[in-house]
Order: sequence, then C-alpha cells, then structure tokens
Amino acid sequence: MTHIKSNPFSFIVFLLFSASILSSAEKCSQSGAAVGNADLATPLDELLFNHIKGLGDIYAKDEIWKGYAYNSYRQYFVHFTEKGPDRAFVINPPTPPQGAIRLDAKEGKGLEIYRYDLRMKEAHDLVFGSEGNGTFEFTFDIAGNNYYLQTYSDDLAEGSGDTSRAVSFSTHELFHRYQDNWENVPGSKQDFDNFPLSKELLELQILCQEIMKELPSYPTEISALKKILRQYVAIRSKEMELDPTPDELIRNHELYQEQMEGSPKYIETMGNMQFFTHSGNPVHFSYSIFEFSIETQAEVRSMMGQSVYYGTGPGAIYILDRLGVNIEAMEQGKTPYELAKTYLNMSHWEQDQALQEAKAIKNWPEIQAKAREWMVLK
Repeated sequence: MTHIKSNPFSFIVFLLFSASILSSAEKCSQSGAAVGNADLATPLDELLFNHIKGLGDIYAKDEIWKGYAYNSYRQYFVHFTEKGPDRAFVINPPTPPQGAIRLDAKEGKGLEIYRYDLRMKEAHDLVFGSEGNGTFEFTFDIAGNNYYLQTYSDDLAEGSGDTSRAVSFSTHELFHRYQDNWENVPGSKQDFDNFPLSKELLELQILCQEIMKELPSYPTEISALKKILRQYVAIRSKEMELDPTPDELIRNHELYQEQMEGSPKYIETMGNMQFFTHSGNPVHFSYSIFEFSIETQAEVRSMMGQSVYYGTGPGAIYILDRLGVNIEAMEQGKTPYELAKTYLNMSHWEQDQALQEAKAIKNWPEIQAKAREWMVLK
C-alpha cells in the first residue's frame, strides 16, 4: 500500500530549558506523575491538543467510521519555526520515554501527553531530509515503540474556523495506518505513470468531479444524492469500457484510489464538520476542476490519476452512507464503485440514461473544451 505524502513545511534545535527539563525528567518519567509547569506547552499547543482530543472523541462514537480509534494511536508532534524545532510532545506512550515530562490534565486537555524534546532534532532531520516529505513519517521509533511523527507550526495549529490543518492531516494519515489491516482490493495497483489519457476519458473524469464538487454540503435531499450516485456509476462504467490499458487501470487503479484516498478524506472532512461547528461556510471534499491550473500533460496525468480521487472518492462514500449502505464493507476489499453498483443494481439501459443525464450538466460544452485543451499539452 502506498500512501500519498505531501504538504511541505520547515524547522532547528531548541535549547532554552534543556537543563531544567532534563534534570526533573528522570524523576517524572519513571512514575508518570503529572507535572504542573506552565512552560511545558504554549496556548497554541493547548489549542492543538484540544483539537486532537475533540476529534478523537468524535471518532470514538463510531458514527463516522466504525472501528477507527484515532485517540488510541501513538503520536509524536514536533513544533517548528523558521529557525527549526523548538518543542515536541509524545501522545499515548506505552511507557514514558526517558526524559519525558507529563503535562497535567489542564494543559494536556485530557490526553496522556508528555513534553519530550530529546528526539525532536532527529525527527526534524528525518522529516525535512533528502528522503523526507516535509510533513510526517508513518513510523518513528522512540524507546522501541513506533510513533506516527508529524511536524506543525503556528499557522497550521490555529485552525481557520472549519479545520485545523495539523490535526486534519493527522486524522487523515493515521486512517491510512488503519487501512493496513484491510483486505486487498482484488487486482488493485498503483500505476500513475501509465494512467490512460484520452479526450473521451478526460471528459468523463472531469464530469464525475463536477457532479460531486459541492458535496457534502449540497445537495442534501436523498433523491438528489441517489441521482448523483447513479450518474457516478454510469460514468465509471463507461470509462472501463473505454480503458485501453492491458492492466485495466481504470478498474484496478482509479477505483482503488477512490477507496484508498477517498476514505481518509471522508473521515477527515466529516470529523471537521462535527468538531469545527462555528464556521458557516459550505464544506466541500474538493473543488471544481476548472479551478486548477494545468500546464503540462504530466500535470494532467497526475490530476486524473491521483488528485481527483480526493473529491470523487469521499463524495461516493458520503452518498453511500447517507443511503444507508455499510461503507465499512470497504475493509473487506470493496471499492465505493462496487458498493454503489451493487446497491443500485442498474441495467445497461439505466446506466446509459444516467450517463446522458450527467452530460446534460450546464457546463458540458466547457468540459469537452477543457478535455481538448489538455490533450494537446506537451
């Protein structure tokens, strides 16, 4: 399983209370006793912890995805500025690492969380090194235990009314860890380099993104959602008919990506909608494809073979859930398309009708023009 790693940041060593932290750490880490020290965490750190605790409580209700226990994962968060790393925290250690100081309940917002700077430079070098992705690592060893490692800065932790990017990223990427225990989708593969491009396929792929671009905020009516799902199945079915690749990459790559990247995006967005309730802005899984700037055919292939599934995947999953379909069946190697196709049980004639309905979208001529434009790019 390959997980998409993106979103860069940057960071250095913080030495100011090394002496005081290290001298008291020996005593505190062995017993796990809470240490009330206002200097262990800043108000911004406490805001981050509040987001982690709040989203963990939401996922623990099993209303978004049964079985995803975000609040049980071991995490190592490292704060950075333009000068480098200056503080770090471990969450849910099986035993406190040597030199760690536990935050009290008020500072830690009810989490089992420890200030632990001793490995932050090493963590920084790993994330921002030549082989790092500038954001996170799925595994980082501390005292023989694997932790999910992520960096964060002030602007990433504060939140913007309807999301906190640092915690949203964490909930998304840790869901990939949860996926490690799922059954494989039969025939699935990731082949971004050979993903097929043709004018006809591009038209359908852009169309699929366009019919789902306002989810989950709009529409809200079950009948309208079911209509979109019918069109989704019809579009993807037609794509498979047109697929020229010997490895059937529409079925084995595209539908698989909608499961693998769509489900983390789904839980991330739905968690944010429940927790960050003070924003009145509509929430979308993605955006109109016309808002993206594409200048090369390589960018077209990347968009169609990778990026669009962060919109269409959660869109299909959201509708399935609203219609009462067991979305957790994806853990048994099912894709959103397979669940939708089985649920709808459409005839070939019904699929043809749904495809024509989808193409009646008001900007279908613009979709066709965009496909022609992208196909002549070098």
